[in-house]
Amino acid sequence: MVKSDISVIVPVYNVEEYLEQCLESILAQTLQPAEVLLINDGSTDASREICVSYASEYDFVTLIDQENEGQASARNTGLDRASGDFIAFVDSDDYISGHMLATLHIKALSTGADMVKCGTWYYFHEDRIEKLWGIEGEELILEDKRSFFQALLNRKIMHSVCDALYRKEVFDGLRFTVGMFQEDTYIAPSVLMACEKIAVIPDGLYYYRQREGSTMHLFDSRHFDVIACNRKMKDTLVHQDLYDTLQNDFYKWYGVHLMQLVKHAARYSSFLTFRKHVRKLHDMVPDEEMDAIIEAGYKSGGAGHSGNRYNETVKKSAKVLSGFRKNPDLFWLKTKYNSWKKS
Repeated sequence: MVKSDISVIVPVYNVEEYLEQCLESILAQTLQPAEVLLINDGSTDASREICVSYASEYDFVTLIDQENEGQASARNTGLDRASGDFIAFVDSDDYISGHMLATLHIKALSTGADMVKCGTWYYFHEDRIEKLWGIEGEELILEDKRSFFQALLNRKIMHSVCDALYRKEVFDGLRFTVGMFQEDTYIAPSVLMACEKIAVIPDGLYYYRQREGSTMHLFDSRHFDVIACNRKMKDTLVHQDLYDTLQNDFYKWYGVHLMQLVKHAARYSSFLTFRKHVRKLHDMVPDEEMDAIIEAGYKSGGAGHSGNRYNETVKKSAKVLSGFRKNPDLFWLKTKYNSWKKS
């Protein structure tokens, strides 16, 4: 096995059930990482013991302990300690294809790209794996900021930091925002700004586990951080003189996030709590902004990734947000009923 110049950063917090599969997928790479940094973020289950076992067996696996400060902090700790020329992030309840690092590394070296993105699968269990994005797309080489942001806003690339390989210089002076629930989305504009060239491989090489116990399948006020993420995206576009040309793309992207927010809030909140969320959303998103979001969704045209799949999602977001806006109480009831039918 050839050893590389890649540092793999794995934040670890109470994932004893999935951690071994994650680590085995990293150790089984056709291109071995130079180092695997396991950042134990104050785990209270057997996760640390599993990390100790791997760190004892493999000299390129290092365990770093810290008090529980969240995934963003754990990733920052990894970035502070990483020594490789390239950086990869793998969440400890996910896993990766056996040739992911080799494939992305070869593409980075052959193109000079600062970031190489790949396709992602949603992993529910052995009998259910669904494509999230990529897979049927096309290889891309992006070489200007407008194409970077257009690709992100139209989901030709995703905001996740885990489906990619980065040159270490991308994170010079750049760190995740601690306490930000949507830290991947929030850092995405800054990552794009730090790149000069981006390569995209559509192959599905990253497996993103879906589990009911994760924070993405609960709801509390932290989920409203996605609005701050969209504010940052807009501010970046304005600062780069890209807002006028990408305004419609931005509002479509924003609308998909808001649709996910309101559906999530309705599904995982009681009626009275949901009404509080509705008031908070109304305070945070002015009527004129919601008008622009819904209008962009209904006017959606052209092709997103995988044909018109993304645009169908955009159009759906406009319909969902219109229904939510017209009658939030009925929206909550319908969401609960549909969730009950699927369970």
